Amino acid sequence: MPATALHTGQTLHGFRITDIIPIAELNATLFRLRHEKTGARMVHLATEDPNNLFAVGFRTPPADSTGVAHILEHTVLCGSRRYPVRDPFFTMLKRSLNTFMNAMTASDWTLYPFSSQNTKDFYNLLDIYLDAAFFPLLRERDFRQEGHRIEFARPDDPQSPLEFKGVVYNEMKGAMASPPSLLGRRLARALYPTTTYGHNSGGEPAEIPDLTWEALRAFHASYYHPSNAWFYTCGNLPLEKHLAVIEARVLSQFERREVQSEVPPEIRFDAPRSVTETFPLAPGEETTRRSLVQVGWLTCDIADSFERLALTILSSLLVGNPAAPLYKALLDSGLGDNLAPGTGYNDDNRTTYFAAGLQGTDPDQAAAVEALILSTLEEAARSGFSPERIEGVVHRLEFAHREVSGDHYPYPLALLMRLMGPWLHNDDPVSPLQLGDNLKRLRQEMASGPFFQDLIRRHFLDNRHRVTLTLRPDPTQKEREDAATAKRLAKVAGRLDAEQRQQLIDQARELAAAQEAEEDISCLPTLTREDIPAEELPVSSSLNREGVHEVQWFPQPTNGIDYFIAHLPTAGLPEELLPYVPLFCTMLTQIGAADYSYLEMAERMEAGTGGIQAGAGILDDPGTLSAFQGVVELKGKALQRNQMQLFTILADLCRAPDFSDVKRLQTVIGQIKTSMENSIPASGHSYAARAAASRLTAAAALREIWSGLSQFRLIKELSTRSPEELAAVAEWLQAIAATLFQGPNFSCGISGEEESFAAVRGGLSAFFGALPPGSGESRPSETPPFSPAPARLGYTTSVPVAYVTRVFRTVPYTHDYSAPLMVLAKLLRAGFLHREIREKGGAYGGLAGYDTEGGLFSLLSYRDPQLARTLRVFDQAVDWAAAGGFTDDEIDEAILAVFADLDRPLSPGGRGNREFANTRQGLTLEMRRHLRRGVLATDRSRLMETAKTYLGAGRSESAVSVIAGEEMLAQANGELGSEGLIIERI
Repeated sequence: MPATALHTGQTLHGFRITDIIPIAELNATLFRLRHEKTGARMVHLATEDPNNLFAVGFRTPPADSTGVAHILEHTVLCGSRRYPVRDPFFTMLKRSLNTFMNAMTASDWTLYPFSSQNTKDFYNLLDIYLDAAFFPLLRERDFRQEGHRIEFARPDDPQSPLEFKGVVYNEMKGAMASPPSLLGRRLARALYPTTTYGHNSGGEPAEIPDLTWEALRAFHASYYHPSNAWFYTCGNLPLEKHLAVIEARVLSQFERREVQSEVPPEIRFDAPRSVTETFPLAPGEETTRRSLVQVGWLTCDIADSFERLALTILSSLLVGNPAAPLYKALLDSGLGDNLAPGTGYNDDNRTTYFAAGLQGTDPDQAAAVEALILSTLEEAARSGFSPERIEGVVHRLEFAHREVSGDHYPYPLALLMRLMGPWLHNDDPVSPLQLGDNLKRLRQEMASGPFFQDLIRRHFLDNRHRVTLTLRPDPTQKEREDAATAKRLAKVAGRLDAEQRQQLIDQARELAAAQEAEEDISCLPTLTREDIPAEELPVSSSLNREGVHEVQWFPQPTNGIDYFIAHLPTAGLPEELLPYVPLFCTMLTQIGAADYSYLEMAERMEAGTGGIQAGAGILDDPGTLSAFQGVVELKGKALQRNQMQLFTILADLCRAPDFSDVKRLQTVIGQIKTSMENSIPASGHSYAARAAASRLTAAAALREIWSGLSQFRLIKELSTRSPEELAAVAEWLQAIAATLFQGPNFSCGISGEEESFAAVRGGLSAFFGALPPGSGESRPSETPPFSPAPARLGYTTSVPVAYVTRVFRTVPYTHDYSAPLMVLAKLLRAGFLHREIREKGGAYGGLAGYDTEGGLFSLLSYRDPQLARTLRVFDQAVDWAAAGGFTDDEIDEAILAVFADLDRPLSPGGRGNREFANTRQGLTLEMRRHLRRGVLATDRSRLMETAKTYLGAGRSESAVSVIAGEEMLAQANGELGSEGLIIERI
């Protein structure tokens, strides 16, 4: 029956509908249900979105830091009752047109979400996920593979040293070596000493080996039960069928029971506390200005939706933009380089918290940072905030609430993340999706007294549950940790008799045999090529001229928001200024303009727009690897009623940007430096791949200059300069603006609801009229001379794991081999690298990718303990593909995986932005459709020929790049011999 025929109190497939609530601001209707037999909870958001999402979550509060919830999340996906194969999750990634598949562990919950635009695919995946979550096999060998195990360094040699191995073990070694990741976990340990949040749900590497297989199974038995389950669906598929499947597959087989998973409130401190923790730093690295200081307060219970909203707004008032008083005070102080990760209000836990601090500081500045934060809060409690500032923050909150996102993660998943905490802890999935009532109350409270001043006093100044955490580098920590691990393993080795040593060898052989074994996966559902949409659908647009300017209009259902995008060519910039384009882009929205200070500009942007961004980008030529366009991408968005404000601000930034404040420039450079330092442990494979690719094409060389290790080195060097020494840099940024922001350069795209376009034209016309006229001369295409120069590069930094890449130069987008290269990447990842690098090698990921527009094919590993072995595996992977080591079914699966990427949905604004970029680079719909036809026509002989031609024959001309710790790189070079790496420090 249609959703309109459903009513409160109705029972369907064992579920009773308890509430039906229209959510007008989301164009959705929320159905709230309870399964009468088991007590399982469910929310369904009925929308017009064809990208349907399912998730099931469990409240899983760990009682220690062995990583039991995290390891269970991995192991659950390693085979189930109806699907008893080794790896149904990764197998379904290649048998599906999913738009998202994952699983995730938070501090107190575990979630299993997926989404798909294909109805058959959705219900295939629903069967897999339900069976995995509620009926997993949880085999001991899967626990040993995904969690931890002890093996001999040479698995068949009982005289070789013992080692800890395991996917999660290696993943968390990498995570715990990252200061931003460590900071949040250490602050939680200090703020929540009596509740589950004080434990590391991901697992502390030193404690993960304490977890037993029996304890893992007991944890599943305790918490993965329908009485402790939260089901969520969103999209345009009928609720009734969802309920029927969930009831038949799972809930009919369970009875209600009491599950003790509630998280109690944290016990409050009677006095503030200070804590010092450390993180590992490689010997010889600079320790000054590498520390982080964070002050955190426990705030309100998650059940108080109004207080949560008020604290969210207060957080933005205090640290939401460069004009916010706490943000400004911390950055202007010179005590550190950037705000500490996690600064702001965090409302996921049962008892919420607020934190503020600095990174890029020193331990002896901790007291000064704390004093500055407290004094700034004192001043804010005295002076309050202007009504205009408050309205600006409320506007931005309303904008974020209204915007349909989804370019990186499905929009329905973003909605689930909004409501997950309140729903789990307070049975309230509704208030996070509705702002109206609480905003009305907020305005009443503000009218009756100094509301935000009182909030600051109550939650910060008079709140004794406060922690000041200092996280400082320790060059000896890794050595101590390695020694402790070695001592622990030596103790184990000393207790092993001959029989036990043989048992370890047998277990290693059994696991290896299971990983190598051919499986019958016919029990798993799949799609076929016939399920793939035959053609890419066109994105509707119209192209016209506004004076000398070309404008492309994209009618999209943007929920009352209009999006602006322009690409400004960098071809006219002098070569010596090109490395500074990313800094220019970052600075542009953080400076003064047109006689407004940077603080005033920040407030104008907050009050009148949904955000303005600039970024450096590259548009590859579809027909050749020798040509490309470098561009500055300028984007802005605003509610329809604020279009004129958006274009007025854009005009001020383009006609009169002011880069002369060198103190501001120094501050922002410090922020960029710390952000890039933080990103390397999380994205080391991307940095390594860019470094390798830079040796192969001119476009990739510029990408490396703009977003790779070269850019990081430039920013590090600039961060050492005084304000006076930065004056020349400020002049260069001003010169970039003078070259880019000339009227003839501006061709742009507008995405929004068609009825808003007439009003947009008025703002756009005023914007164009305010631009500098320029010379009107056309600019040449960017075709710098370039010769490929492959290399084998190693970069050392403080990480205990490696990021290994090999990159091949191949063909441009329109080449006939582009399609089989796309399929080959999916085939290598799923059919070879996942097994060899993740399952057998213990890395978190073994990956392959093909950049169709850049013409580069990459083999990668992520958080990898086996550097030299992985390089050998890359060679084996190429040989495997060239020899046709795959089946016809695997080819079909790889083709499905390609189309899952090609047809991945974007947000309404994102669709317009992508099509605008396609137009600017000449990537036509017919070219894209030709590529689709090529993918569908790919067969075994074509794939073998492709692998031989571009990976096998091209191996000697490929580039290798690795990021790892110094000791790991040195050891690998010893194994690699003449194939070793040229090593340098990042």
